[in-house]
Amino acid sequence: MKKRCDLIIIGGGAAGLACAVEASKTFGGSIILLDRKPKVGKKLLVTGNGRCNLSNRIMSEEFYHGSFDVKPLLEEFPDLRLFFEKLGLYTVSDSAGRIYPLPNTASSVLDALRFAIEKKDNVQILTDGHCNDLQKTKDGFTVKAGEHEIRGKAVVLACGGCAAPVHGSDGSGFELAKELGISVNKPYPALCSLLTDGTKSLDGVRCKCAASLYRKGLLEKSELGEVQFTKNGLSGICIFNLSAAFPEGEKDVKVSLDLLPDYTQNDVYNMLWNVCRTRKRDLAEEIFNGIFNRKIALYLLKKADIPTSAISAKMDIFDIKKLAALSKKLEFEIKGRGDFSSAQVTAGGVIGSEIDSNFMSVKHKGLFFAGEIIDLWGDCGGYNLHFAFSSGIKAGRSAVKLLSEKEQR
Repeated sequence: MKKRCDLIIIGGGAAGLACAVEASKTFGGSIILLDRKPKVGKKLLVTGNGRCNLSNRIMSEEFYHGSFDVKPLLEEFPDLRLFFEKLGLYTVSDSAGRIYPLPNTASSVLDALRFAIEKKDNVQILTDGHCNDLQKTKDGFTVKAGEHEIRGKAVVLACGGCAAPVHGSDGSGFELAKELGISVNKPYPALCSLLTDGTKSLDGVRCKCAASLYRKGLLEKSELGEVQFTKNGLSGICIFNLSAAFPEGEKDVKVSLDLLPDYTQNDVYNMLWNVCRTRKRDLAEEIFNGIFNRKIALYLLKKADIPTSAISAKMDIFDIKKLAALSKKLEFEIKGRGDFSSAQVTAGGVIGSEIDSNFMSVKHKGLFFAGEIIDLWGDCGGYNLHFAFSSGIKAGRSAVKLLSEKEQR
């Protein structure tokens, strides 16, 4: 089925939806939003555990990684709350600056974007359309997606990366870009778990920690937050953020956990010593449950070579010192990172030098980029969605400006 339009937006995620909303505000030409899933915004619905952490009050380029210079975009869009308020969606922020929709559901964000698009007569949403071919033509572009062949004057590639493929991201946008001669940095999972040995007995345990990643013995990055132990590694928000400092393929990497970050090592020593002296007749495996999670207590005893069946009274000063030291510096050798199925975002993508300040390709006039397809990703805390929405808005504005200029000639 052949179609013609002015603007084709490939991808119905956060970036593509924001792009369609912004483009349709002032542009009277025809717009087609294309998505490979039966419904748009499927991945958006699961962000923030279904709550959608859509931005952050504390916005800076220091929270981002990759080859794209995000600073000018953040200066132009430091705050997206007004954008959403104009769509009828109000927000609230927590003590860490994370911004959530006031209804506290991701569906409210999707509905605000979707309703704004559906009210426009000049915007058509096509679903179940997996784009498998994008060609530059004399007067624009031709997109082939399933049964559809669409010709447009401009295209926005907002089809995401490779993370969470079950929700629609399959990396096909990178192939479309490469076929047009656009350079792409190799994609790899970001905001993901880190793999290590020896955590099977701690599977399911959550613990507030100060976590630090060391590369070849040098500190690369530290985070404070909840660590979740899994049967094959470490997870949780602070571990996700540490993954930014873990180079792909690096071998000499360790994560050190401070299990009691609010206490000094001497404080911990005194706590442990006091418990041992007041519960002299109890077994080692029983006496530390008021300080550590039971699984962690057993793990530390094993690491310190202290039998769990040992009587507390027989534990000496050296045993207590070992336990205190371990609790403040529990090290794990990192073997690798989790895969795309569990990653929140994609690192890598279209190289920053391929994109101008208007988010248009430097090689192909009329081709724009937005969202995760670009080689940029942020820490946890709403930074990735902020970039997706703001880059979508910027690409939408830029595409409309280009198309309007063409009409005036």
